[in-house]
Amino acid sequence: MKKINQLVLVMSLVIISTSASAQKTAYGFTMMPCTTPSMISFSTDDPSTVTRLGTYSKAEPRSGAIVGSTLYMMGIDDDFNMWFYSITPDGEGETIKKLGDVTCPGDMAYDYTTNTMYFIANSEDVDGVSAIGTVNLENGKTTFTSNLAYYCKAIAIDARGQMYALTNSGILLRINKSNGESSQVGVTGINFASWWNFQSMEFDHETGTLYLAAWGNDEKTTLYTLDTTTGKATRVGVIGDGTHVVALGIPFEPASGSAPERVSDLTLTADESGALRATLSWINPVNDYSGAPLEGEFNIEIVNTTTSEKIPLEHCVPGETVSYTFDVSEAGLYSFTVTAVNESGASLEQPVEGWIGHDVPAAVTSARATLNRSQLLVNDLSWEAPTTGAHGGYLDKSTLKYDVVRLNDDRLIAEDITATNFSDIKLIDELTRYSYQIVAKNADGIGEPAKSNDLVNGPAEECPYVAPFNSWEESGQYWTVLDANEDGYPFVWYKDFMNMFGQGENKGFYIYQKNEVFYALDFIISPPIEFQEGHEYKITANVSNDDIAGYREEKFLFYTFSGYDMNGAVPLGNEPFVVKHPGEFRDYSLTFKVEDDGYGNDDEKFPSFIALCCCSHYDMGMLLVNSISIEDITPETVLEGDVNHDGEVNIADVNALLDIVLAGSSENDRADVNHDGEVNIADVNSLIDIVLSK
Repeated sequence: MKKINQLVLVMSLVIISTSASAQKTAYGFTMMPCTTPSMISFSTDDPSTVTRLGTYSKAEPRSGAIVGSTLYMMGIDDDFNMWFYSITPDGEGETIKKLGDVTCPGDMAYDYTTNTMYFIANSEDVDGVSAIGTVNLENGKTTFTSNLAYYCKAIAIDARGQMYALTNSGILLRINKSNGESSQVGVTGINFASWWNFQSMEFDHETGTLYLAAWGNDEKTTLYTLDTTTGKATRVGVIGDGTHVVALGIPFEPASGSAPERVSDLTLTADESGALRATLSWINPVNDYSGAPLEGEFNIEIVNTTTSEKIPLEHCVPGETVSYTFDVSEAGLYSFTVTAVNESGASLEQPVEGWIGHDVPAAVTSARATLNRSQLLVNDLSWEAPTTGAHGGYLDKSTLKYDVVRLNDDRLIAEDITATNFSDIKLIDELTRYSYQIVAKNADGIGEPAKSNDLVNGPAEECPYVAPFNSWEESGQYWTVLDANEDGYPFVWYKDFMNMFGQGENKGFYIYQKNEVFYALDFIISPPIEFQEGHEYKITANVSNDDIAGYREEKFLFYTFSGYDMNGAVPLGNEPFVVKHPGEFRDYSLTFKVEDDGYGNDDEKFPSFIALCCCSHYDMGMLLVNSISIEDITPETVLEGDVNHDGEVNIADVNALLDIVLAGSSENDRADVNHDGEVNIADVNSLIDIVLSK
C-alpha cells in the first residue's frame, strides 16, 4: 500500500509540473481563403507567430488529426474527389488513398485509449444533424457509427477516451462514442462563420487542456481554450495572420522509457441477475513503452472515477490475466480506470464503464407505422421489445409495458399495454403526416423513447391534384420516400437547392441522391388520391437533372401503388423517360386508364397512389422533381337530346332547340337530334318524341 501511494504521488508531481508549463507546439494546416495551403506550427500560448513547414498540392485540406507526431488529413481535389493522406512535421506528404465522392469529415480526433481515429460529418440519413464515425488509418475508409442530436463543427478526445463536440451554435457537448448520445457541458459564446463547416479542436493530452481553432465571423482563425466542466471559452489569440486553419494537432506520446504499457482487454461485467456486483478483468502488460519486456513485479491501481475510490493491487506480474470483483451501493453507471505502475512511471490509464444493477428499458426496435390494408383511415403500429437495459444493464423483462404517443397532436393513444402492436383508429379528419413515439417502461422506471417512421394518411385527394414542391408545408410533407433498393441513397427533400438553377429563393425540390454502385430504384409516393373505374388520367412531372459535367442523364418511370411499399406496385408504361437538360425544368406526361376490377359497379371510386421512380444508371448525377400533377381526362359523356346541357332531356330542351331552329342556326351539332346533318324543325319533333317517351 505504501509503495503504491508513493508511486502515485511521484506521478502526480510529474503531471503538475507538466501542467505548469502549458506551452506546447501545435500544428495545423491552412486552407481557403489562402492560395497555397501548407502545414504550420505555432505556440499554444502565443499563436501570433507561425512557421510554415511545407505544402501539399494533391488536395486542399478540410480536416485532420495528429497521431503521435504525424498529421492525418482529409482533402478535396479540383474534381471534388476526397483524398486521405498523412503529413509529417517537415511538411512531407504521403498519399494513402483516393476515396472518391464521399462525405467530407468536418473534423477528426484520435482516441489513444482504443487507437481509433474518429471523425464528424453531416449525417447521411438525418437532415440537420451530424454523425460520428471511424477512419481506417491504413486505407482511409470511413464508417459511420451513430448520429448525434446536434449539428456539430468539431470534435476532440481526451487521454481517457472521452469525446467532446462543439455545436454550430457554440455549445460544448460530452459524447458517448458507442451510441452518439450527448449531454451539454455549457455554452462557449463563440460565433462561427456560418457557411464554413470546418473547425478544429484538440486536447493537450498531457495537461488535459482543450484547444479550439475557430474560424469566426471576422474571417480570422482564433485559438481558444475551452473549460470541459463549464464550456467557457478563453481567448488565446489569432493564429498568424488569421488564415483559416484546420486539423489542429498537438503531438503526444502516451509514455516512454521503461514505464509499463497499459493493460489490455479491460472489461467490466455486471452481475447477470441484476445484483449490485460486477467484475473487472484485464491482461497485464508484457512490455514497457520502449518495447522491451517488462522485468519484475509492478503494481496496479484501480480507480472508481464515479466515487473516487482507489483500489491498489500489489505484486502483479507481466501477462497475467487478472479479475477483481466488487460491490456497489446502488444501481447506476460506473466508470473505472486501470493503471500499471513501476518505479519508472505509470502507464496510460485504461478506462472502462458500465451499468451495474437493474436498468430501465432500452428503446424498442423496428418501430414501424403502416397503412391498414383492410380498413381505410387506420394506422397500424408494430415494434420489437427491448432485450437490454437503456445503459446496457440488467433488464427486468417480466414487467415491460408500453405507452404510445401520437406526435402530431402530442396525444397519448395507448398506455401500459403489453402487446408490441397497436392500431390508431381515431385519425385526424384531414390529410396528415403522422409519426409516433413508443416508450418502453418497467418496474425500474421509464426507458428510452423510439420514434416510428412518418406515415401519410387521411381523406383521399380529388383530381385534378397538383403537388408543387416549392414548400414542405404545402405539398412536400404529403409525399413518402421509399428506398426500394435499400442502398441508403433515397430521394430527399431540399429547400433552396443552393439557388443552383436560378429558380428563386426558398424553392423546394425532391431530389434523388446518386449512388456510384447501384442502379436507382427509388420512389416518391403520393398521398391517397381518389380514382374512378373506367376513367382516363394524365400524370405530369416537371423535372430537371443536376449535372455540371453535362453528359449524364437521368431516367424515371411512373408507378401505381396500393400503399407505401412495393406490394402491389405496378409501372405505368414500358420505357422510362430520359432527362438530359441540366438546369432546365421540363414536363413529362403519361396517360393511363383505370380498369374495372370486376367487383361492384363498373364506375366505382376508390383511393390509390401514384409514384415517381428514379431508375437511373449508377454513377449519374441527381434527378430534381419540381412538381407532379394528376388530372382526369375522361371525355365528357353527351346525352342525346340534352340541348341545354343540364344533364336531363325535358321540355326545356324542346324550347331551347326551337329557339335554335327559329334563329336559323346550324352550328350546334349537338342539337342535330335526328342526325340528318341539319338543325331544323324535324329535330324539334324528334326531341318531342324523346321527351314524351321519358
